[in-house]
Amino acid sequence: MVFKRQQDTEDRKKFKTILIVIISLFVIIVLRLFWLQVIRGGYYSGLALSNSTRVIPDRACRGLISDRNGEILVNNVPSFTVSLVPADLKKKDYVVSELANLLELNEDDILSKLDGQQNRVFEAVKIKGDVPSQVVAQLEESNLPGVRVDTEPKRNYTGKASSCHVLGYVGESNLEEVSNNQFCIGDSIGRAGVEKRYDEILRGVNGSREIEVDSAGRQLKPAGSKPFVKGTDLSLTIDSKLQNVCEGLIRGRKGCIIAMNPKNGEIYALVSYPGFNPNIFSGKLDKREWSGLINSPEMPFLNRAVSGLYSPGSTFKIVTATAALEERLLTEKDYFDCRGIFWYSDWNYNCWKLDGHGSQNIVDAIGHSCDIFFYQTGLLVKVEKLAAYSRFFGFGTESGLDLDGERKGIVPDAAWKEKFHNSHWFPGNTIQLAIGQSYLLATPLQMLDSYNILINDGMLYRPHIVRSIGEQLVQPSAVKSISIRSEDLVIVKKGLWRSVNLGGTGRNAKSIYEIAGKTATIENPHGPSHASFIGFAPFNNPEISAIAFFEGSGGGGGTDAAPVVKSVIEAYFKIKKEKNAKNASKDF
Repeated sequence: MVFKRQQDTEDRKKFKTILIVIISLFVIIVLRLFWLQVIRGGYYSGLALSNSTRVIPDRACRGLISDRNGEILVNNVPSFTVSLVPADLKKKDYVVSELANLLELNEDDILSKLDGQQNRVFEAVKIKGDVPSQVVAQLEESNLPGVRVDTEPKRNYTGKASSCHVLGYVGESNLEEVSNNQFCIGDSIGRAGVEKRYDEILRGVNGSREIEVDSAGRQLKPAGSKPFVKGTDLSLTIDSKLQNVCEGLIRGRKGCIIAMNPKNGEIYALVSYPGFNPNIFSGKLDKREWSGLINSPEMPFLNRAVSGLYSPGSTFKIVTATAALEERLLTEKDYFDCRGIFWYSDWNYNCWKLDGHGSQNIVDAIGHSCDIFFYQTGLLVKVEKLAAYSRFFGFGTESGLDLDGERKGIVPDAAWKEKFHNSHWFPGNTIQLAIGQSYLLATPLQMLDSYNILINDGMLYRPHIVRSIGEQLVQPSAVKSISIRSEDLVIVKKGLWRSVNLGGTGRNAKSIYEIAGKTATIENPHGPSHASFIGFAPFNNPEISAIAFFEGSGGGGGTDAAPVVKSVIEAYFKIKKEKNAKNASKDF
């Protein structure tokens, strides 16, 4: 009996132990299920969903770019894009090798793109865009796992005006930009020109498409989408017809042409030559072509209008003249005698006209571009005043043009020379500065702006290339206002009129539209002289100002540049006349 009771007690203890273990296990299972389904349910649900869906970027169309008349300069066209989904990439080495061969890519380039998105294995990684249709057909036949072919927008520069330095170009995001979470692999980013300056506005917002797939990564059905937001359209101040005229006039020469409205800052045309074809960056970029461009001694990527620095030469003489008049150092009744050579101490300085101009007042000297008159005027004004008036006229500072790469230039004075050359300023430096040489450097746009200040009686409007953003017009903005006596303005402008219309150095720009302006033949320490002309018309109420600047032309501003500006201004009025006639016929 005793033994039986002991056995029952032990059995009950064992039963309780087993029951406790069972209950404990049940509780652990319940708690684990609660953890998996409630606490971590969202995570594992997303993981399961990721294993059955693939995210395909739906890249936004960049905004269109048109000229001032609505002519489309940049649009988007469909192109084939090849991508890889890392999660579906079976036999990685084989697939990468085959893909590199078909797409003519380096295997390391493909692997680096995959590594750049290693934390998003279920998202398609763009490997190459603008793939030819015959290559796409080969890819579809090969049926490589993890490879996708989609269509997406490709930037297209229409050629209506091949304004490469204005429009710029786009390029794919690099790994640094992707690693900083700024962009996704394959995004198009503005790299120069308007495309770069207004990139955020033009770019839009990417969307995405979710595709349900099977265990082999084969597409089953759509699983949802987030539509992209198209980029905002831009309208430029450029007139593509005038731009094309300028393109034709400069082709074969190294330099730039700018035409603009001096009264509101709108750029009608801006051409820098040589240039490049921006479409090569939207499609398949040949490495040899790229190497040829970046290593070319012609520097086709340099926008000479805003990034090229040159001595302005004799076009600067309006600054020297204005300074002398404003400081009451000269009047229209004062004369200097030019006999072709000017001696200062033991140094001699020649006039461009070796037999001299004879007796010249300030109007004559501007019209004939008499160097010796301005040598003596510069010595009267002195370097500090010349530097101050240079800055008043916009030299030594950026104009604020809405393009990238603009440079400030240099306005030298005694302190500048001491700092950068560890040398004193000499009277000979002042003599050279007075005719726009010495250490003075400026961009062609700054040179043109100095005349716009004169045209507007001391007012300068910020030059701009974008006319409207979407439906919103860009309003003119005055950036500088200097006080110049009206009688002094009349004298300087009279000299510019004489230069063109009374047998002066600018006579080759004479036109029915009464052009006024100034020539420059600029000494070039690196080779043949530069040639330049700045003009505006009509004289009494200017609608257009323009500059032609040619590097190393070896000719004179009057022979090489003045006829070009004349052609630009006459083309402007011809285009305007045709437009007015067309609008009148519509109204009728």
